[in-house]
Amino acid sequence: MANTRTSQPGTPAAAALLRVLLVEDSEDDAELILREIRRGGRPLHVVRVMDAAGFEEALAREAWDAIVCDWSLPGFSARAALEIVQARGMDLPFIIVSGTVTEESAVDALHAGAHDFVTKGKLARLVPAIERERREAASRRESRALREQLILSERLSSIGLLAAGVAHEINNPLAAIISTLDYIADMCGASAVVTSKELEDPIRDAREAADRMRDIVQDLRMFSHVRRVASEPVDLRRVVESSARLARNQVRHRAQLEKELWPVPLVDGDDARLGQVFLNLLVNAAQAIPEGHAMNNEIRVVTRTADDGRAVVEVRDTGSGIPPEIAKRIFEPFFTTKPRGVGTGLGLAICRNIVDELGGELLLDTKPGTGSTFTVILPPSTANAGSRAPAAHPAAAPRGRVLMLDDEPVVGRSVARMLRGEHEVVVVTTGREALALIERGERYDAILCDVMMPELTGYEFYDLAVALDGTLARRFVFLTGGAFTPRAAEFLAHVGCPRVEKPFERATLREALASVLGAR
Repeated sequence: MANTRTSQPGTPAAAALLRVLLVEDSEDDAELILREIRRGGRPLHVVRVMDAAGFEEALAREAWDAIVCDWSLPGFSARAALEIVQARGMDLPFIIVSGTVTEESAVDALHAGAHDFVTKGKLARLVPAIERERREAASRRESRALREQLILSERLSSIGLLAAGVAHEINNPLAAIISTLDYIADMCGASAVVTSKELEDPIRDAREAADRMRDIVQDLRMFSHVRRVASEPVDLRRVVESSARLARNQVRHRAQLEKELWPVPLVDGDDARLGQVFLNLLVNAAQAIPEGHAMNNEIRVVTRTADDGRAVVEVRDTGSGIPPEIAKRIFEPFFTTKPRGVGTGLGLAICRNIVDELGGELLLDTKPGTGSTFTVILPPSTANAGSRAPAAHPAAAPRGRVLMLDDEPVVGRSVARMLRGEHEVVVVTTGREALALIERGERYDAILCDVMMPELTGYEFYDLAVALDGTLARRFVFLTGGAFTPRAAEFLAHVGCPRVEKPFERATLREALASVLGAR
């Protein structure tokens, strides 16, 4: 059936427009509903659809203030429409109208998630119902926004608490790298001939120190994600390992940190929020133990699979335990026994909120004098991780002409050295310089491009380069140390080109290049 659109002209302000998606197959009933909605006298934009295809297309095309849906249509129903809205994660008033429906059906629809049920004999209730549910939806959105802001605030507070410890953790391997490079430079300066055997140990030490720094930076990057990402299968053991590394400096002066990371199923969530939970539990466990005598105290993290198939993470400490009168309030927002300036009282409340949102449980078992155990229980991921085929090793990339664009000259030079003998590499440091080469007729089989650069960003350069030569659209490999803006993150998510996270291994870069050069 064709869709019909009804708008009230003369809208004084776009913000005042009421946008209603009407699902109704009867011309007469549609006119009655429209007449009732118009009684409110406010600017109105109504689109009427009559089938599932029109409904889904309208949801994708426009934003709506409310959905008014007939209970039953030929080949479609309000329950089916509601399931579509819920699958899209939309929170907007969904009001069912019906001429004849049983009370039991109405109750079932409300239990399924509909916000109100109006009979066609009492359409005067429709506009008040729309306005009421719009206010409640706005209140829910504000509540979610506030909750997300509190979660972010608590996460940033934790990062501030850990900053000194992280600096300490980075400075140690950095000192090792600098001293090792000085040693190698001295060896090369003092001797005309330096054998590879003499360089083997110091190079290995420098590499191990660099790997340690890379792990710390990746842990911080995971934990500090500002934008909430879509739920995806998460490896809890990897998140626990990252959280434990970040908490190491908080723990090391109070207790020994032990890990028993047994296999657990993947869970649906996101790394940053789950990392916030485990980091908070580890720091709380450390703060429950006085400084000193670290060898006599223990914080133990255990991952295991419960009998019912759920993933379990336990954080146990040998601290003083929590008295019953405090334990019963421990998850209350703003409740804290820590001194002023040490805690906000939000940490455990936010942890429970995150776990609850993921369909799990956060439990406390404690007795004064025997320590405490916080247990996180999460349902397994609904994704079928077992069906993923192991990644095949790509064939060696054919030799190609590669343009390397990065505003850090040292990065460009290091990549050129890395690929020496395999490809011809041209290194530039600005997007304007790279564009000039392309405009001059230079041709490249692949372009390695940094994402965040001061003059032209990688995504701006991509658009301009592809406008000059459309064949370049699938020849890009993006190198990123972190997409710090929503625009950059959105671009990387949708461009469809390989992406390599800095710092990268030579094998990772070769694999990305092979995927581009092999597709020529």
